[in-house]
Parts: sequence; C-alpha cells; structure tokens
Amino acid sequence: MSLIKLLCCLAFVCAFCFFADAQTNSFEQLLQTNGAFPFRIEDGKLSGKGAELIDSSLRDVQFVALGEEHNKRAVHQFGGALFRLLHEKYDFNYLALEEDPIWGKMLSEAARNGGAEAVTNLALRYPNAFHLSTEDEMQMIGEIGKISTAKEAIWGLNQVFGAAHIYDQLVKIAPNKQARAAAQKLLDAALEYEKERFQKNVHYLVAIAKPEDFASLREAFKPAKNSEADFLIEQIAFSNRIYAPYAAKPRPPTAVFYESGKMRETNMKWLFARYYREAQKSEKAGLPKVVAMFGHLHLYRGLSERTEQYSLGNFLSELAIFNDRKSLHIYMGVDADYYRKSAFESLVRTASEAAKLADASGAVIDLRGLFDYARTNKEMNPELRRLIMSYDIFLILRDTETGSIKRLQTPNFRWYTN
Repeated sequence: MSLIKLLCCLAFVCAFCFFADAQTNSFEQLLQTNGAFPFRIEDGKLSGKGAELIDSSLRDVQFVALGEEHNKRAVHQFGGALFRLLHEKYDFNYLALEEDPIWGKMLSEAARNGGAEAVTNLALRYPNAFHLSTEDEMQMIGEIGKISTAKEAIWGLNQVFGAAHIYDQLVKIAPNKQARAAAQKLLDAALEYEKERFQKNVHYLVAIAKPEDFASLREAFKPAKNSEADFLIEQIAFSNRIYAPYAAKPRPPTAVFYESGKMRETNMKWLFARYYREAQKSEKAGLPKVVAMFGHLHLYRGLSERTEQYSLGNFLSELAIFNDRKSLHIYMGVDADYYRKSAFESLVRTASEAAKLADASGAVIDLRGLFDYARTNKEMNPELRRLIMSYDIFLILRDTETGSIKRLQTPNFRWYTN
C-alpha cells in the first residue's frame, strides 16, 4: 500500500472514531443537561422534583402506562402512591393488571370489601390464580380497591394463569348436573397441581390441560353466546392455546411463538375494550381514566422491543388520541447490576446517581427531551433508541428487593416473570 493510501485510511479511521466519540459525548451531555429528578415515597405519597415532573405531565392524560419490573417491592409502593395521586387529583378510578379478567373481578370484590387482607386470603385460596404474586402487590391492589369509587376497580387483561378459580366458578353456575359434573371433574384434576403454587413443580394449564377438556365443557354447558359460562370457557381454552407452543416437543419454530404472543397481546386489547365499554356506562364524563401496570414490553408505543408486537401500550396511546386525550408512559426499573449492564446503562447511572445524592427513593429522567436526538441518530443502540421514542419518562428505584412472599410460601413456590 502506498504511503498516500495508508495516510488516507488512517485519516478515515480517526475521523470515524472522532465522530463516534462525539456522538457518545453529545448524548451524555444532553442527558446531563436534561437532568434526573429525585423523588421520595413516604407514607404512601410521592414528593420531590421527580414527583412534580410526573404531576406536571398529567394534564389531559387519560391513561398512565407503567412498564414495571415484575415482583419488586418498590415498584408496587410507587404504583400505589402514584394511583393515590391520580385518583385524588385527576379522578383515576381503574387499575389494569397482567392478570386474567375473572381473577380481576374477584380481586375487585375482595379489595373493595376487605382491602389487602381479603386479597391475600383470596390468593391463599387459589395459589396459582395470580400470574405475578407478592404480598406487596396484594397490598397495593387492596389499597387501590378501597380508595377507588368504581365497583370494579381492577381490570384483568392477561390470559388465564391458574385454572382452579375458573373451574370453581363454572361449578357454581352450572345449569344442570351434567355440566356441574364436567366442571367438577376438571376442578379435581387441576387441584392436583394447584393446591399449592406449582404443586409437583407443574404448571397445569400449560403441561396438563388439553383442548378436549374445554370441548367437553362446551358440550356439557351448551352456553349461550356472550353468557358468563361462554366467557369463562372461551378465556381458559384460549389461554391454553396461547401456552401450547411452550409445551410442544420438539420446540416449534420461532414464528409459532410470535403468533402466540400476538394472540396474547390482541386478547389484552380486546379485554381492555370490554372493560372500557362497561366503565363508560358509569363514568360521568364517559371517559374512564386507567392506570395500566404491565411488563415493560407490553407498554411501548408502536412496536414493542424484542417481541415486535404492536403492544397494549400502543393501543392505549391511540385510544387516548381518539378521545382527544393523552397517554403517559413510564418505564420503571431498579438500580440492579443487570440494568447497569444493559443498553440503558447511561440512563440508569444518571438516575441512580441523582437519587443517591438526594438520598431519595428514586429518580426520573424526562425522555421527551431526548426524543429528537434519538429520532435523528441512527447509530444509537437500537434498544435505547426504541425506549426513548416509545416511553415518556424513565424511572429508577433504589430499592432492589424482591417482594415478600412469607404468607404465600409453599414448598414448590417459584417465581414466574414473563
């Protein structure tokens, strides 16, 4: 290679490195300029500059989408405190969760009548019914059910996770002896695996239940279209179909899991619409205001990161626009090593340092101030870019502890975090 060509190559490499370094520095500088704002959670209430930032963002907001880190104590403490603010100041009355709709109805009734203690007792009665299960979440649900003025404050938008509470309900509403016997037979079979959470270390609805079980229920009940029995049977059968790829051997192609995820996300939107139409009948303004707490991937605007699904969060965003309102999307994480090593490291570090300096519960970063940079910077890490363009606020909590399960602990208890 000639000296001139070598010098040209070196110049190109140096220019590229300078450009990349300038891009990194530019984002870091923008992040520092944009700032992180600490907040505190004390006695179930939010305070501090971070709380003020969130509060200032709530004008004309109909839906608050909280992308959560599952099973973390501080996440539910924050969720409860935020709902209290939203209810008292902005007339929010509903909490949508990653639980099934039948369980959501049961939780609403328990929380309204007996608060957190009644919710926990319900969980002890049906150990597998909760998709996500900590006493801290039950405390949050109980408090929200008490302060909400809605008859049905908790909206379950997930597929069915445990089967016993569904079969038990079918036994109660069976129209005849044949239907009751069919439901009781399946209830007895489910309880072999659901008297404790993951008894025998088996997820009944994934590994044991079969499509023909639900066909036999339909044959025995002959439910009228849109009746309670029709809804119960369809939801549990549909859930079994969602789980089917996870039980199949050999492992199906990736496309099969994608379709399963699409079914799940679509069902979430359908169930939300069902709850929403019902709530409209009792809301004076006709526009129910809802907090949705789901795993991060379900609440992105547009296509969700990794799953490549048009998410529930996107549905909420578009519905809010349709109603001439807004949605506010908050990404919640904890100051743990796996976040510090993720694509969001710069955001985590900035928020964590601000929270630690203020000795606060956590801190928030307003992602809206970073949107234009992310939109025009095609070289940015794609996960970080998608986050900034999909969520409004990034929130880090200093408390990294997993939620309490002392009263729920059984020999076969294990966490489930999908």
